[in-house]
Order: sequence, then structure tokens, then C-alpha cells
Amino acid sequence: MIRVKAAFFSLTPPPTEGEDIASYLRWHLLDHMPEQYQLPGIVYALRYVADGEYGDHLLAETALPARVWGVMNYLVGDPVQQTHDDFMNLGPRLAEVGRLMTRPSLGLRMLALLRWYSAPKALVSPEVAPFRPHRGIALIIEEPTDNSSNEWLRWLQEEHYPALLDVPGVAGAWMYGSTNTWKLHPHCDGAPRWITLVYLDADPLETVKGLSPVVEERWASGAARPLFAGPMRTMIDWEAWPR
Repeated sequence: MIRVKAAFFSLTPPPTEGEDIASYLRWHLLDHMPEQYQLPGIVYALRYVADGEYGDHLLAETALPARVWGVMNYLVGDPVQQTHDDFMNLGPRLAEVGRLMTRPSLGLRMLALLRWYSAPKALVSPEVAPFRPHRGIALIIEEPTDNSSNEWLRWLQEEHYPALLDVPGVAGAWMYGSTNTWKLHPHCDGAPRWITLVYLDADPLETVKGLSPVVEERWASGAARPLFAGPMRTMIDWEAWPR
């Protein structure tokens, strides 16, 4: 049984010249992110960045106002509605006591978990794929088109994800989508959208070379339009692999 029902996604653009991004990341990882665990349904928190040469290895050109440089991903379980409401109130409460730093935003969304997979070679169940240490992700952000249909979603499940999971270095994938199941704050809502995280346990920049032709097939039918697709690295270094 899977505990995660939804997830928050907070997207940010590349830092501007002179911006003290290191201080912001330290504050978020050591102050703001841990505070989220006081909320009843926050299951896990993950942060990724696409710094350095990561921006040169996109799988699709961005159709967002700027390239995604950072993503904060909070996994949400029951009670989902209360957690959503508390999440939207926590930032203002921390700001009142001087514990809030902000960056420009490319959007905040809460999306429902639709599909979850793990690669057979990862030796874990699909329900725990994000909890397994990984080096980074391929982030895929899409929107439906007028040609969208359930056929595309069936193709994803029956053909696309098995092929994607077979790519060397891929450990799993979770797909999220817009929903009307919960009453969302206007800052967390918007036009229909899908977000997929492909979990990578090999070097992300090397892995996306094999992922590229597989991921591009997602848009061949015209059922979905890419808004962004590219590799990102985890903010935490893991020692699970020999150097």
C-alpha cells in the first residue's frame, strides 16, 4: 500500500548575478525544509538543482518563463487536505519570526500521484522508489493538448515506462498530474499539468544520453507538450557507491 497520495513541486529559475544562492540553499536545507516535517502528512522532502553544465543537457527546450534550475519536492500522504492547508500557512508563520528567505518562482503546484514504478535492477518495490538513495533525476514537465486521450496514458503504462526503466542508470519513475480531488490554494493550482520524476542511480549527465530518445517518444503522438525536461542532481551526496 502506498502512503504518498500527492506532492508539492516548487520550481525556481537560475540564480541572478550576485545572488547569494549558497546561503539560500543552506537556509532551506537546514532550516525551512526540516520544519515541513511538523505537518501531519509530509512523508519526505527532496531537493534537486541543475547547476553547472546541467543546463546544457536538456531533453526538451523549456516553454516556461525560464529554465528550471531548482525543484523542491515534498511527498504528501494522509491527511492530504489538512497538510495542504497547513503547508500554505507555515511559510507566513515562519516569516513572522524572521525565518523566511525567498527566490523568484516558476510555480508552486500540488499534484496527485498517478503512477509509480521501479526498475527491476533497483531491487525495491515501486512504492519506495524516491526513498532509495539516488544521484539525481530527469524532471519532465508536460501539459495536455487538444489531442490528449486515455490512449496516451495507456501507452505510457504499457510500453513507455517499461522502456524507460530499462535504460541503464534508471532506478524508478513517479508520475503526478493535476486533480480536483482537493481544494487547492490558488498558488498551488493552474492549468492542467503532468510532472514525472525519473530517479537515477548513475551519473545524471551520462544517463540522460540514453534517456533522450525514449523520453522524446512521449511527444510523438501530440497528446502532450513538453514544458521542460532535463537532468538535475540531488543536493545530498550519498556514499552508497564506491568512488
